[in-house]
Amino acid sequence: MTNDPRSGQFAYFRQMLFPFAGVTAEVDITDFAARRQGRPFFLSLLYAVTRAANAVPQLRRRILPDGSVGARSMMNVFLTFDHQMKPDGVYVYCSVEERLPYAEFVALGRRRQREVLQRGTLTEDGDPLSFFFVSSLPWLHYSQLEHPAVSADDSNPRISWGKALTAGGRTTLPVSLYVNHAL
Repeated sequence: MTNDPRSGQFAYFRQMLFPFAGVTAEVDITDFAARRQGRPFFLSLLYAVTRAANAVPQLRRRILPDGSVGARSMMNVFLTFDHQMKPDGVYVYCSVEERLPYAEFVALGRRRQREVLQRGTLTEDGDPLSFFFVSSLPWLHYSQLEHPAVSADDSNPRISWGKALTAGGRTTLPVSLYVNHAL
């Protein structure tokens, strides 16, 4: 970060106990919802959101264990599916590679979901710094959402969405982005 124009801001926010910033916006998804044509809503939205997040270089930056900053060329998604809760109330994590074409992404997402429901624990697979963390609360239309963080250096962006509502011919969805402000 020494040559980065944001190096001063990085140092300033890095010293904070809670360096996180979040925003929730009502996103109009009317056209997206209309074009589903039988496609799975969650996986289709996940595919679009992950591609959009990967298009923002700052969202691919991570604070590394040694305190330096690293950037990845592409991030995968680490998520809880909107219906990925076991009968005992425990939910499980799943990862899906973003680089796949849509049909392969959906097929892999469905397969991974079945696999992790059999595993049944909150196990994180792979390098945690290589993910966007994604979740969904499809039963709740919210105006704000906060996320847990491991430490002040936790730098994985969190992306969440809630329940879609249709009114006046438009469908909207609350979408939240939660980031480490130092980056």
